[in-house]
Amino acid sequence: MKTRLFLSLFVALLFLNFGYSQKKSTPQKIDINGVWEDINSDVRNAVAIISEQNGKVIFSHYLEWKGQKFVESGIGKRIGNTIGYTVDVTLPIKDWATAGTHTLTLSEDGNTLEGTFIDNKKRTGKIAFKRVR
Repeated sequence: MKTRLFLSLFVALLFLNFGYSQKKSTPQKIDINGVWEDINSDVRNAVAIISEQNGKVIFSHYLEWKGQKFVESGIGKRIGNTIGYTVDVTLPIKDWATAGTHTLTLSEDGNTLEGTFIDNKKRTGKIAFKRVR
């Protein structure tokens, strides 16, 4: 009798625990790897390539402004849907900054990154990208 009662309680607890664990879910992390179009005004042929592995983000950015080419790249990290990285400019435009920091937030649908930059000349502004591939 005691054994049967013990087994009944054990099975009941097992099913309760199984049912509870099925209700738990963790949100799916959106993949940011790929090609992103720079959607800021006044730039042409503007594209970023983002690579993420285990929270480490590698960012490369090319754009043209009034016929001048600009290239920057940087490394940073991702925490949740916030991406932050520092950049160094490897192909500058005259009078533009040569380094900076970007902080971007990934949209809920995973198709845009929007945020701000601050450069080594203490200028700040908005920066935004939309997913291409």
